[in-house]
Amino acid sequence: MPKTVQSNSNQSEVYSAGELLELLSKGIENIDAGKLRATPAHTIASFLNRLSVEDCRAILRKVPDIDASAILAEMDVETSAEVVAAMREWRALRILKEFDPDDAADLLSELSERDRVRLLEKLGPEQATIVKALLKYAPDTAGGVMTPNFVAVNENMTVDQAIQELRRLKNKVHEVSYIYAIDSDGKLKGTLSMRDLILADAKDKVINIMNTSLKGLCKTSEDREKVALKMGELNLYDLPVVDDEGRLLGIVEHDDAMDIIQDEATEDFQKLVGAGADETIHDKLSFSIRKRSPWLLVNLLTAVMGATVISLFQEEIKHLTLLAVFMPAIASLAGNTGAQTLAVAIRSIAIGNVESFDSLRICIKEAAKGIINGILIGVVASLAVWVWTNELKIASVVFLAMILNMGLGGVAGAFIPLMLKRIGCDPAQSSSIFLTGLTDVCGFLIFLGLGTWLLF
Repeated sequence: MPKTVQSNSNQSEVYSAGELLELLSKGIENIDAGKLRATPAHTIASFLNRLSVEDCRAILRKVPDIDASAILAEMDVETSAEVVAAMREWRALRILKEFDPDDAADLLSELSERDRVRLLEKLGPEQATIVKALLKYAPDTAGGVMTPNFVAVNENMTVDQAIQELRRLKNKVHEVSYIYAIDSDGKLKGTLSMRDLILADAKDKVINIMNTSLKGLCKTSEDREKVALKMGELNLYDLPVVDDEGRLLGIVEHDDAMDIIQDEATEDFQKLVGAGADETIHDKLSFSIRKRSPWLLVNLLTAVMGATVISLFQEEIKHLTLLAVFMPAIASLAGNTGAQTLAVAIRSIAIGNVESFDSLRICIKEAAKGIINGILIGVVASLAVWVWTNELKIASVVFLAMILNMGLGGVAGAFIPLMLKRIGCDPAQSSSIFLTGLTDVCGFLIFLGLGTWLLF
């Protein structure tokens, strides 16, 4: 996260994103540099995410390098990388030097190979070495989101020596949640809090006051979403990241975990309906079309399949148009039943609550839920149809179709993400499109088939 967070208690002396947008339309020169500096970094970042690269550069020129780095660190990493790539090299380097190592690695990973190598070669040797080490890890792993800025003291130090070490590191580490005790090989041995350190006798050794119960250890290859969930389960502010030998390499901070949870939830929601996982409302037209159109074509195919099923029953529908009247209601209830199951199933898979051997049991259980709800809703729907049409047979068709289709919706809502997971795909990837197609096609077939059987 950025080293500084701009804030000001007097709201009249800071800009809102809306005010900045209005001023921009009148010309960048109308944006006051002093008031811009007092505006929180996240507000400016939200505003800049909507603008062109050149407009972003022009506005960032109005603030010092340290503020520019804080703003860029709050922006979408793809956008901030485009802005840095377009900057003059000396300006880009000055701003990158103000970044925390993990933020710098995230940004540089989005640059072209040529730009990344060029900037890394001219960064300070110490920062470049740290950033290169972080770039080795995949961005969706614990190694990819950890920061190497943490406080570690040798377990054999005295309390007084440990406090002196904290003072030495004050410019490197800006917030200290936990102090990590390591041995001479860098292996994590225990943790202690600032309270433990301050209240201990100056001559006590760290090894005698540290907590050796190491909770929440993460390996560098561990999935970042699992890391964030682990932090929430254990109620910890930071989680240590170690290598296979147990050497402490970095920590995942709580603010990064919050970002991960938000990002993953956003990705799942967008992929669920066939939008791009990393798509935003401000993306270029071509990018959004490229992300969405393939899944819309899949949706078209499923719609054609549903229409084909209906066409098989044209003669029956001609003789009893009431069947066509009730088709949307049947399909809607089945689809909504499936969507409810789908949402719960995808989230359960994401947080690791579903094992492969659970699949059959889950599908049976969700089918039962759908059937029971189908009976309840079917009774209400069939009574309404009976009162409206005075046709007991039509009411019976609606009742049976509601039970079967809602049972189908429950099964489909569980089966689709479980199957996608089994074949190595993201369970959230356009699951709702497949669900809608399946419930429409099978739902129409069941309803019209029952109608043909019972009414003709």
